[in-house]
Amino acid sequence: MKRGLLEKLRRLGILALCTACFATMVPADVYATVTKTPVQQENDDDSDDKSDDTGNTSTGSTPEEGKEQVGGSENVSGEDEKEPAGPGTVEDGVSSTSEFLIVGDCVPTPTASYGQKVHLILPIYNMGVETVTNLVITPTVSTKAEEWPFRLDTVGLVQCVDYIPPSPNKEVAYANRREVEWDLVVRNDVLTGYYPLKFNVSYYRNNAIETAELYTYINTKGAAGSGSLDASDAEKSSNPRIIVTGFETDPKEVFAGDTFNLTIHVQNTSKRTSVNNVMFSLEAVNEGKDEDTTYSAFLPTSGSSTVFMDSIGAQQSADIKIEMTAKADLAQKPYVLEVKADYEDAQNNSFSSTSNVSIPVKQVAKFDVSSIDVMPESITVGGESNVMFNIYNTGKTTLYNVQVEFVGDSISGGDTFLGKIESGGTGNVDSMISGAQPTMDEGIIKAVISYEDEAGNKKELEKELTLFVQEDTMGDMMDPDMMEGMDEEPKAKPKWLIAVIILVVIILAVAGIIVFINVKKKKKNQAELNEDLDDLLNEVEKEREDKDE
Repeated sequence: MKRGLLEKLRRLGILALCTACFATMVPADVYATVTKTPVQQENDDDSDDKSDDTGNTSTGSTPEEGKEQVGGSENVSGEDEKEPAGPGTVEDGVSSTSEFLIVGDCVPTPTASYGQKVHLILPIYNMGVETVTNLVITPTVSTKAEEWPFRLDTVGLVQCVDYIPPSPNKEVAYANRREVEWDLVVRNDVLTGYYPLKFNVSYYRNNAIETAELYTYINTKGAAGSGSLDASDAEKSSNPRIIVTGFETDPKEVFAGDTFNLTIHVQNTSKRTSVNNVMFSLEAVNEGKDEDTTYSAFLPTSGSSTVFMDSIGAQQSADIKIEMTAKADLAQKPYVLEVKADYEDAQNNSFSSTSNVSIPVKQVAKFDVSSIDVMPESITVGGESNVMFNIYNTGKTTLYNVQVEFVGDSISGGDTFLGKIESGGTGNVDSMISGAQPTMDEGIIKAVISYEDEAGNKKELEKELTLFVQEDTMGDMMDPDMMEGMDEEPKAKPKWLIAVIILVVIILAVAGIIVFINVKKKKKNQAELNEDLDDLLNEVEKEREDKDE
């Protein structure tokens, strides 16, 4: 009895020590959270070891049945822990097929029972020396309870990460990590044990697409009588699996609107079971936000997206080949193509699996230039001319680092930086060009328009304009003595002379007014005299006529 009491005290001491160590090593915000449903509370087996409803967790080496997991990787059952199988294998608990893209050990392995909600976190480290971009992370799901522990009613499992910077060591990698998260529900027919979770990752490095597989675990607890996932059961009931190992396109770069040949490499991972009657269905993930605007990014040219194979042997590979067309109005980005496989084993048992590949689509950069206005079209050395025109982005992709440089022997200056021009946008060029030396040719000036695409490739386009630069001959024609005389200001006149001039002007004005009035009076008197004379003559003429009668 004393021995049993001592053993319990020893276990409690180890438990307290492990809990304290784990609390200082693992950040509090990286735990996977689990919500328990009322159905589980009623059906929990009292004989099972009680665990924390929020999920006891473990990290490090692969978990094994019969070990008590307490907040970390400490073994308190008295048994020796199993050594990791080495990097690059699923035996590690968290692993990767990539040499530099790995799953971080900052997140504990979550534990959940059937029907519980799980917040799954996949921390990704980049231990390489180069930045990886445009990551597409896709979990490998299955309808089989032995292969996928979660319900299939969750949508949007594909996750994207813009980039992960390189890291020289683990501390920097932890700071630069990217955490991809899923909210899932454990299926009701889940088995008890540690499920390996596989994630297919495609990404760009050095402008080339690469793929990798990331693995992690989740510890599940099934309902009473649901079965176990221990090694012996797994060996007896191992199911054949078909996975996508890579893909190729011909041509290598797929542009929107182009037709291309797609080759997808698949493999039967089973070591002893071949698969028969394999039917692959390829379907591009729909783009758009509602039913009226959704569309498939890729369409098969033959009208059928199904490929059939008679069989794939154990651990054998095969290629799916199909011709497809990318829609012309696609934006420049990777598009996901879902690969679903339905197949049978030798006993006619049906299986299915789904994988995804990410195909990058590019858009040809297009832009147009308005007519170029040059005002004035002829300047002298040292003078300036204003050059104005617009740049229209008529393509589906963004133009980066747009700039204009003016090249000519007779001019200088005028370089203009416009920066980024979005699709459908306009860049305005308004530059001042200076005359450097006289034009010795036809006056042709080149406007070199340069930009970068999304991959950083620089491209240029040249436009021509006419501007003549002449010698400044006006300065040579001017007489220095004349210029000297023009520069002298006229001497001020005496004040008395100004007063005399004003007085003379006033006198002349008054005299003119008097003369004008006298002339006008004379004209008026003469008119009156003429009028009286006419009246007199009329009377005399009238009297004469009366006498004659």
